[in-house]
Amino acid sequence: MLSIQRTLFSVTLSLALAASAQGQALRLLVGTYTEGTPAEGVYLYSFDGATAEMALLGVVPSGNPSFVIPDPRGGLAYGVNEYNDGREAVSSYEVRGEKDIRLLSSVPIPGAEVDGADPCNLLFTGGALVTANYTGGSVTAFPIVGDGQVGAMSQSFSGAAGISHMHCAVLSPDGRYIFVTDLGRDNILRFERVDGEKPLGECSVAWQSTAEEPFGPRHMVFSADGRYAYLLCELGDKLVVFSYADGLLSPIQTLTAYDGEGHGSADIHLSPDGRFLYTSHRLKEDGIAIFSVDPESGLVRRIGYQPTGKHPRNFAISPDGRFLLCACRDENAIEIYAIDPDTGLLSLTGKPISVGAPVCVQFVSAR
Repeated sequence: MLSIQRTLFSVTLSLALAASAQGQALRLLVGTYTEGTPAEGVYLYSFDGATAEMALLGVVPSGNPSFVIPDPRGGLAYGVNEYNDGREAVSSYEVRGEKDIRLLSSVPIPGAEVDGADPCNLLFTGGALVTANYTGGSVTAFPIVGDGQVGAMSQSFSGAAGISHMHCAVLSPDGRYIFVTDLGRDNILRFERVDGEKPLGECSVAWQSTAEEPFGPRHMVFSADGRYAYLLCELGDKLVVFSYADGLLSPIQTLTAYDGEGHGSADIHLSPDGRFLYTSHRLKEDGIAIFSVDPESGLVRRIGYQPTGKHPRNFAISPDGRFLLCACRDENAIEIYAIDPDTGLLSLTGKPISVGAPVCVQFVSAR
């Protein structure tokens, strides 16, 4: 049986490639920080896969939508509202129109029931959304109801108070598990995935760092064939490679992702063909590290480093693997890089998009 994660990826990829082949522009969601910045909320752009030109289509006001994701089935998007003062929430948006994006619903993370401060990541599980809440050290679930709106919180899990810092949630390749990185406890949690509005099943520790200095697990990604996982650690700037099978993560390689010692490693993505791996790094010598991937062993080798604008956070790779778009928060810009298909190295296109405090870039499937 195909995994949920692989199926959703295939749907997004095939629709995007079909749109590109028909000469249609792809679309992009951009999440921002709005507090004390020029940003207004969630932005919708068109992206020309041939010329790398971007054009603003619309914007919907939203408070600190720092992480947004498209519904892989098309027409909808979801985002967190990253606050730690009672305004933290999960929101849904309609993006069916060619140039239209509008708010459908916004549901608070109930502070009386769980410490959900600073939601920073969102996972679509089919029937629900799972948030990773950084300062609150918790994971929360919200059902998707009606025409795509977000329902009231259906489930929550809290880590060690004052210690846990949940940073991202990802589906396993077989769709059986939800893995959550805990930066504060230096580990990865594994939840058995349950269908429906309460997706968080039994929890266990999938991996625990034993290093003397904190690694700070932040983001992770699985290979397309499901045999390997790659974890980027924020505090130690480490990259950990795991073999994966039947819910088990077994470390097979650990290396320093970059030498800048910024201790602010951020995001990680594989190229669509799986031949290259990219990681973003900030606070010192900001940029993107580039790795080649051995498809048989899963092991990686660093082959380059591309300096970027200030404070690179989340980034996205176009479905055809030709371009990398990097959200540089303190540069107030999305930088666009061409990817060399043979070497995987990056070159700046000189076509930045000005937008206030961008921190998330996601391609939207056509519908």
